[in-house]
Formats: sequence, C-alpha cells, structure tokens
Amino acid sequence: MLLGSGQAEAGGLSGELWLDNQDIFVSGRQKYHGQFDLRSRLPMDDEFILSKVTVSFKFQDDREWVSKAGPHSLTDTGKVIRHRRLSLRKSRAAGQTDHYYTAKSIIYLTNEEEVAELAIGRNIYYATTMRRRDVTRESLGQKSIILGTYSDSGDNHRIREHHRITESVVEPQRDGFDGLFAIRQKNLDLAVVQDLAHRGVLDFELGGKGDYIFVEATLKYEGYVTGPEVMEDTAFSGSFWLALFGLPIGGGLFWRKRMDQKNQKRITRRKIPAQRAF
Repeated sequence: MLLGSGQAEAGGLSGELWLDNQDIFVSGRQKYHGQFDLRSRLPMDDEFILSKVTVSFKFQDDREWVSKAGPHSLTDTGKVIRHRRLSLRKSRAAGQTDHYYTAKSIIYLTNEEEVAELAIGRNIYYATTMRRRDVTRESLGQKSIILGTYSDSGDNHRIREHHRITESVVEPQRDGFDGLFAIRQKNLDLAVVQDLAHRGVLDFELGGKGDYIFVEATLKYEGYVTGPEVMEDTAFSGSFWLALFGLPIGGGLFWRKRMDQKNQKRITRRKIPAQRAF
C-alpha cells in the first residue's frame, strides 16, 4: 500500500510517503528491489530543489525458532502426603502414602541473528534483531503409579500403600534473536537526492543475513520551488512594495529639491547695499 502527504506552496516543498503493510519476505539469497514513486507529489513540470531526503525502514524476524531436545530428569520433590484408608475392604495397609516427583524435559530453542541490509545508491545501512534469552515452564499434567505396600518410616513403620505422583513439565530455554527491528531516520547523500529530483523515483534494494520480513518504509523530503510561478510572485511583491514606498519618497525628494532651488534664487536676487564714501 502506498500512502503519502505533501505540500508545495509559497515556494516551500515538503512531504512524506509511506510504503505500508508490505509483508515481503527477504533473505540474503532472495533480495528485494523496490522504489518510492514521488512523481505525482513533486512539481516535475516546474523547477524545484530537494534539500533533504530521509528514509526509515521497519522489519520483523521470521520467528522460526529451531528446537532441540535436552536432558530429561526425574526429581524427588520431598513432598509426602499420607491419607487414611477409607475403603471398607479388608487390607493390612493402614493407609496410602503419596510421594511427589517432578519429571522435567528441557528443550533448547535457538534462532540465528537476522541482519537487514538496505542499499540506496552508494548509501548502505544495516539493522539487526535483538537478542532474546528466557526460560519458561509448562505443566503437562500428573501421573500416579503404585510403588507397593510396605512399612512407612514416617508413620512408625506401619504398613501403608505407597504411590508415586509425578508431575511432568517441559522447560523451553530460549537463546536467540527475535522481534521487530528498524533502520531509522537516515539522510541520503547529495547524489541520491539529485537523482530523485531528476527522475521522481527512488530505488532501493534489501538483502542481508538470515530471513526476515520487510514490514514498512517511510520517506520524508524537504525543498523549495524555484520555477516561474514563484519568480512572478516574487517580482510582483517587489514591484508592489516599491510602488507603495518608492513614490512618496521620490515625491518628497523632488519637492525638497524644488524648494532648495527657490531659496537659491532668493539669495541671488537679494540687493547688496551701496557702500558710503568717506
């Protein structure tokens, strides 16, 4: 999906373009070639300059964890519960004694590191998945088996029926790389920016190490329009202000110059009094 927004007014030029919901599989063996198409958003029929172009990409690990069976153990928890025999049938056993055990199976889960490589012109950027290490535990239920009928040292050696109650658990131990990762706010070099301004499209290539999903990308651009429309607006604006301020100032200078000429004539025409003879 291609989404975007932009504006080019009063000489300013800026906008943002999204490649949303891509869901594209990428690996080192299966690279992906894509592009941003800004031809419908840039004033291609006019003169303009792009001053800054920034890109961001988001990825997700494929989450294919590899499992390997680990050791299996049976542990006596030390928990013992004694019950009185409620059965009416005759038995020499004084009751039932339950011995609790835990049967644990370990599973090792691993997932290799994923490295996304983004190439745009001569610009190459990298992003890696984050390491995840944790241990979880899941119960698989209980089983009961009869061990036999014999004396119980914990009950004055009385004869009791002994049972082993075993709880089975699985313990996944995870150690690998997982989750979302990203290349954020990378400024492209001048050659790529000029090529984008000339063609209106920006090509990119995704590769790297391992397998991952290309989720989404964003491109932001800034610049300004230098075409005839802006020049005409600028010329009109200059003429307007010149007309507004230039004429009164010019008229004032002209009026002052005429006053100075009149004063000079008055001084010239003034009669000089005759000198008296002594």
